[in-house]
Amino acid sequence: MHKILQKLSMIFFIPFTVLSLLILGASFFTTIYYDIDQGADLPRFGSEKYLLLLVGVLLFLLAAYFVGRVKPGKVLPVALLLEAVVCLFIIFTSKAVAVTDGLTLDEIINAFNAGDYSSLNKGGYMFVYPFQIGYVAIGQIIGRVFGPSNYPVFQGINLAAILISFVYLNRTTKELFENEKVCSIFALLSFMMFFLFAYVTYVYNDVWSVAPGIMAICYEICYLKRHKIKDELLAALFLGVGCLLKTNLYIALIAMAILLAVDCIDGVLVKSDEAGKKSVINIAFVILLAVCALCPLKILGAGYAKAAGLSEYPAGVPSSTYFAMAMQEGEGEWGWYNGFNRNTFDENDYDRNMTDKAAKEAISARLSEFKDRPLHAVRFYVRKFLTQWADPTFVSMRNYELSMRHSDSQSGFARSLVSGFWSNVFQGIMDIAHFLVYLGVFIYCVVTIKKKSLDLTQALPILFVFGGMLFHEIWEGSSRYIIRYYLMLLPFAAYGINTAVDFVSSKLFRKS
Repeated sequence: MHKILQKLSMIFFIPFTVLSLLILGASFFTTIYYDIDQGADLPRFGSEKYLLLLVGVLLFLLAAYFVGRVKPGKVLPVALLLEAVVCLFIIFTSKAVAVTDGLTLDEIINAFNAGDYSSLNKGGYMFVYPFQIGYVAIGQIIGRVFGPSNYPVFQGINLAAILISFVYLNRTTKELFENEKVCSIFALLSFMMFFLFAYVTYVYNDVWSVAPGIMAICYEICYLKRHKIKDELLAALFLGVGCLLKTNLYIALIAMAILLAVDCIDGVLVKSDEAGKKSVINIAFVILLAVCALCPLKILGAGYAKAAGLSEYPAGVPSSTYFAMAMQEGEGEWGWYNGFNRNTFDENDYDRNMTDKAAKEAISARLSEFKDRPLHAVRFYVRKFLTQWADPTFVSMRNYELSMRHSDSQSGFARSLVSGFWSNVFQGIMDIAHFLVYLGVFIYCVVTIKKKSLDLTQALPILFVFGGMLFHEIWEGSSRYIIRYYLMLLPFAAYGINTAVDFVSSKLFRKS
């Protein structure tokens, strides 16, 4: 990357470093947990168990030292096998079922397969949240092939998505750092992602959408390194699949488009003979990425509108209601979901203009309050940020417990995972992993700033994560939405941990 672009990249890289340090500090001093039998996602701050954290970190660093000396490529297959075994064990012992939005969507999938499209009518769930149509369409195919409400199939897809995510994160690590030791440490770190093991039973689109998003960014990194058209086409394909499942991935679209533009500028600054050709190709690819990300939902929506006999597909609740909700607070709620968007839509008889006006009035009132109480505004947004990014569980244990309320499982392990020995084990491992990830990321950031070694490939996932940090401060908050960003940080965490291990081992061996 040209030195001018290196300096400009610090506009986002230094704030990202500061925010990572903030999360690291919070991860050291506190942890986040959820009470049993809560009616909503209410994150609670609790004190960290320092002895457990210290012992866990030291044991991991010791293990990282040894796996770094294992023959390249041997650690990941073992990690994937163990991860698959753990996930399958949890699936079959839990007998978890769909709950909340997952249950509602399951009922809609079954209704659509029976020819009942009433959910698309005024007041229906799909009328309010039409962006869920991608998940519903895939769910219909699953229902027709495997039968209605076949939750083990949905959970099997979760398992596949988890394993694919790790495979492509490993490839991303290799592309970014070209260091087998870092890849081995990544593989070791992947086995500590216990929140994903808890989420393997979650019947919804969160885990599904993670894999194609990671694959899209991985192929985009490959394109930025080698400029092979095949890689960009694959990036566009998987971005489209990911956005079909979860529109939050539009942040990836923005990051990818920015880096393609920067790639063009870099070619001009270094006076490359291929700069003109590269610019034309990259502009075409930005258009392709936008088409793949935005058009499938519109095309699918038009098809469902026709099937339901509607003149047009519902536009859904105005986005302004999400921005308004993101500024609200209640007991244990700091900009998280509180029903404001749907309730306001309902109160205004599902009139988008009236709903939008009410949401903007709520935003204006909240801004006035923040203006009068600036310290409270700072406290609000810091707490909102930390309840999302400093949550080592990502609401996984809360959602697992919610599902088990309706499960007929008699497994002692499954019940213990709700509240008991295994619940404490999972929470403890997630606490240690979370601290390690942000410790590694912060070390990576410091080394990168010192060496001025940030390149286009590394800038892409960092910009993606930083975009998520900004977006979820002004949008509906939830640590569940942070999963894809957290996973994207694992390659950088592995690099930072490897740097720390090399530094400590060199000092120890020098003394000996």
